[in-house]
Amino acid sequence: MPKRWHQSLYIKIFLSFLATCILFFVGLAVFWNFWFSDLFYKEKKALLVSRMEEVKQIVRNYDEGAISTREIHFGLRLIARSYNGQAWVVDENGVTIVSSDVPQEGMKIPNVMDKDLIQAKKNSSGFSISHFEAGPLNQQMSLLSYYSPIQMQNQQMIIFLHTPVDDINNIISTVRINIGLPLLFSLLAVGFILFTLSRKLTGPLQQMNKAALSLAEGDFLARVQVTSNDEVGQLAKSFNFMAEQLKQWEDTRQEFLTNISHELRSPLTILRGLIVGMNDKVISVEEQPRYLEICDQEVQRLQRLVNELLDLARIQNRMDVFDLTPVNVMEKSKNVIDLIAPVIEDHGLKLEVWIPFDYSVPPLVELDADRYAQILHNLIYNAIQFTPSGKKIKITLRIEAGLFSIIILDEGLGMSEAEMSRMWERFYKADPSRGNPSEGTGLGLTIVRHLVLGMNGTISVKSVLDQGSEFTVSFPLLSET
Repeated sequence: MPKRWHQSLYIKIFLSFLATCILFFVGLAVFWNFWFSDLFYKEKKALLVSRMEEVKQIVRNYDEGAISTREIHFGLRLIARSYNGQAWVVDENGVTIVSSDVPQEGMKIPNVMDKDLIQAKKNSSGFSISHFEAGPLNQQMSLLSYYSPIQMQNQQMIIFLHTPVDDINNIISTVRINIGLPLLFSLLAVGFILFTLSRKLTGPLQQMNKAALSLAEGDFLARVQVTSNDEVGQLAKSFNFMAEQLKQWEDTRQEFLTNISHELRSPLTILRGLIVGMNDKVISVEEQPRYLEICDQEVQRLQRLVNELLDLARIQNRMDVFDLTPVNVMEKSKNVIDLIAPVIEDHGLKLEVWIPFDYSVPPLVELDADRYAQILHNLIYNAIQFTPSGKKIKITLRIEAGLFSIIILDEGLGMSEAEMSRMWERFYKADPSRGNPSEGTGLGLTIVRHLVLGMNGTISVKSVLDQGSEFTVSFPLLSET
């Protein structure tokens, strides 16, 4: 675990945001430091620049012989006092020729000023901050120096003006503290907020990871707590929806296995019992033909069940490619109804068919003709199974709004809301106390729905308990119809 802490997403998010904030605060601190330093030094620099012109004028007067040595000393001291500093005139070797501080004359400038001397020899002026002993007590001081070259006695001289800046440095240090401490506390507060937000953002992801592992191990009750409505919250909701779907699919799979086991066990039990009875001579030779006919019926039931299972599997897995061609649906529907009409009459039911008037152009729908016939067979036989003798089955063909629809209405037992919500499930059968459940496998309506949707159609149902059901199947007509 210690080796993987740096791989944690929330640590990566936290460190990324924290590094960004640190860079921002450091940049802000540097900017403020330079801004305040420039603000406080600006006035001093402007004063030194103006005094430099005055010193140069005095030096020129001295070089021309207009003033004496005593007068130049007096003038330099007077100017130096105006900015509380010193003024030096040094030669190319760094030896002080004239100074507002007479004891400095003849002495070499401090070594820390050598770089300024070199720059001045290149006929450039500039500022620098140096630390050396100065003042009446020769104390270590921080001085702002302004240097500029000048010609004196036909030689290049350099004028240095120095002013103490310890007071400015103290102010800047105070400002730095006043800026740095709030920035530091702000950075700590931001770091805590970022850490909290990172944990809040990645907490649901960690829960989803654990829940996903639980799902993989077969625990379909694992869920993620939804604590927000943002993108992470939506992801958690989607995960919970996926887990719920997986649970429903697992429940469906278990129910499917239970149902298929039951559907297979019943006819196999009957067959085995009859075969054992005939082998043990329990069933007489005279009765054997009747029981063999029962065996044949059960075998046919098994065969029908297996065929429908294979058919449904092919449709659901899209292995059954529909042979779609333009089909005259009116003609095809009438042919199917004519084939089933005798079966309806044999069950003591009345058949009523309503077909619209003939069209000059036959209504065409892109269908698989055999699969369409299978849809009608399943729906009509379903109506026969749940409609009591003496009642009516009404079939209506209709063309409206670019759609061809066939409506199958029966006066049968109808369905409750609970039955309608499950009618498309595999192996689902209505209340066994109604109709003849032994005649169906519970797969007919499931197959119908998949066939209709596979051919770009729609199917809907209305039903009232003890009054009957109405199935409506619709397909879009071809544009040239």
